[in-house]
Amino acid sequence: MNRRLVVGGALVFVLMVATAAVGVPILFEGQKNNNTTATYYYSAEVSTNATLTDATLYLPLPVDPAGTPIVEDVQVTSYGGPDANWTTSVVKTERGPMLAIEAEEIVGEERYYLVNENGSLADPEPIRREDAPDDMTGLRLEPALTRYEVMAQVTVESFGNGIKNGTIETRYPQGNASLLSATYDYSPGECDPVWGGEEQTCTAFRADMYASYDTKSSAIVRVGAVELWGINEWGWFFANSFNEYTQRVEQVEFNGAHDGWVSASGELQAGRGSY
Repeated sequence: MNRRLVVGGALVFVLMVATAAVGVPILFEGQKNNNTTATYYYSAEVSTNATLTDATLYLPLPVDPAGTPIVEDVQVTSYGGPDANWTTSVVKTERGPMLAIEAEEIVGEERYYLVNENGSLADPEPIRREDAPDDMTGLRLEPALTRYEVMAQVTVESFGNGIKNGTIETRYPQGNASLLSATYDYSPGECDPVWGGEEQTCTAFRADMYASYDTKSSAIVRVGAVELWGINEWGWFFANSFNEYTQRVEQVEFNGAHDGWVSASGELQAGRGSY
């Protein structure tokens, strides 16, 4: 074989590898900057094991730094119950703009999970009390609430904004990004060490919600959790990554009927992911 051809081919191969080593990372970085999707995700839950009548709920919803709601239309999904024939709207309240849920009925079925003494499920399917086994040795019944989820998604920017860390400010969202309404008393908190990261911060806060409905005294009703995510995502082949912040208002539980405002605890986790 011609030695010059072999040497020439080897040089071409080396040049290709060198070009790839330098050019591919640059290309990935460029694609990351030009292929970013920035999205807000919002969800809230309502659960009950008895039917609620004449129900009105006010839940925190995402608002921009000026206090303007960024969510108008929401979807309601039922898990274990009928389709939710609810009216949803954004309303002004004494605590600020909130998501209003109004319904003649929020249907909840009285069902139970059959649970072992160690807390594991003896049967994955919920049952009625009358269907429980005669011998309950080592077993117990726990309420299986009918669950409804309210969801919304708002895309801020999709592909081509050219901003390195994304359109949504996820490290310092207070005053710079959308947060849940009717929240207050923000104070530094401890972060879960599972996530870690130099940029991560955690902040505790309080949030207001309102619930008014009639039901039987034995009813269990849970409002929340209410959650907001602000996420920047980018990717092209092996350059996939993200950064985000999450805000969560913890679940509140009522027994029987309720009429009035309630304060719940919450946590804001910011600065998670890559920067």
